[in-house]
Amino acid sequence: MSGLSRFVCFTRQVVEYHLGYRSNYIISIYRHPQILRRYSHVASPKDAQGATNAQISSNERQISFKDATFENTFLRDACSCSICVDTSTQQRRFSTGQIPLDVRPKSLVQANKDGEYEVTWTAKGVEDHVSVYSQERIAQLASPLWRYNNRWRFARDAVLWDTETLHGNLVSRLYDDYMNDEEAFKDVVFGLYRTGLAFLRDSPTKERTGDMEIVVEKIAKKIGYIKETFYGTSWDVVSRPDAKNIAYTSESLPLHMDLLYYESPPGVQLLHCIANHAEGGESVYADSFHAAYQLLEDDPISFYNLTMFPITFHYRNDGYHYVYTRPLIELDNFYTKPTPEHPVVRIKCVNYSPPFQAPFEHFVTHSETAERKVEFGEFIRAFNKFEKIVYKHSQQFESKFKPGDVALFMNRRVLHSRRRFTLTSSTEGFNNDGSYGRWLKGTYLDIDSFYSKLRELSRL
Repeated sequence: MSGLSRFVCFTRQVVEYHLGYRSNYIISIYRHPQILRRYSHVASPKDAQGATNAQISSNERQISFKDATFENTFLRDACSCSICVDTSTQQRRFSTGQIPLDVRPKSLVQANKDGEYEVTWTAKGVEDHVSVYSQERIAQLASPLWRYNNRWRFARDAVLWDTETLHGNLVSRLYDDYMNDEEAFKDVVFGLYRTGLAFLRDSPTKERTGDMEIVVEKIAKKIGYIKETFYGTSWDVVSRPDAKNIAYTSESLPLHMDLLYYESPPGVQLLHCIANHAEGGESVYADSFHAAYQLLEDDPISFYNLTMFPITFHYRNDGYHYVYTRPLIELDNFYTKPTPEHPVVRIKCVNYSPPFQAPFEHFVTHSETAERKVEFGEFIRAFNKFEKIVYKHSQQFESKFKPGDVALFMNRRVLHSRRRFTLTSSTEGFNNDGSYGRWLKGTYLDIDSFYSKLRELSRL
């Protein structure tokens, strides 16, 4: 089934099944996504380039070009002259709230000799202001495709994967190439975006490089700034007595995402294997986006329920107390462009971390409160269906760390886990040579830092 077909099916079933608030929500957002573009105040997405003076008209509320109409306030806000936008910093010198609601063209809008449109704005109690808009700029403002490409052109390269699909799309490069060859570096960054997972091989098998930088931090900094957490700028994943986190034991670690109890969880996680003498301890990865879209295709109602129901995550241990509430599936309702691979419903991120789930607040089971949301039983059924998909063996990729391996993965998309492992007595804990029997070094990047690098490499 195509993405558009899944979208239509999703909309129809939800509208048929849900009443009141929920059906209104679906009708307004999913069935009519153009509502989400109201803030652009563009009446037509067609190309406005080539309008003549005879094809330009204006009134107290809007200006119409050949194929696009803009609210006066919207077009005034889009002015990028040196008075409005500093030419050096490229930062605004005014606030949208300063634009008078009665702003309008003082006279008929004309195209100058260069084909640019000059507008003299006037309003009661403020000085007139002259704005100049190129034909290209008018076309950009009128184009949803331009707005999408300006942020997410690379998004069309994303690959939703199961075990079989990943094998043909997984990027794995040598550490030295990543650090010294720009094409290899780009290959890893784009590969990390496409599948949410990438690997480096043959990195130094020590904690620090010759210049005393921590290896995993050096790798991360080539992409962007490190996200420091209460674990520090980087941390050791080792088996410890009296561990404050299940990751620091030899026990099996279920599929999860990190730090969902943060308001802004890390976007990318890196794990560098320094030593591994353990039996077992294989890492398992799964694409939560693939599972979510599969759920959308199989059971749109359950998909919808998982976008609405509040799940609270927390960490309360060792002098820290973090808590945050979010749904399992978060949608990106703005700047969406449907493609054959992705439906109109575009997933922003998934939030799945059972080890760090807090007890549900009792209010979620109250019918008078749940009326606007999702019944608890409906949520449990949907949650169960999602887990059945993501825990299928055919949905997972398994790999065992070798010394020198580095895994990079998108923390809000790719679920990760670890199988139980054992260490011989000679490699248990911290050795005399300054290493652990199984020793991973980890760090995080903010998703904004990663996307900034991705856009730079995409020349956006």
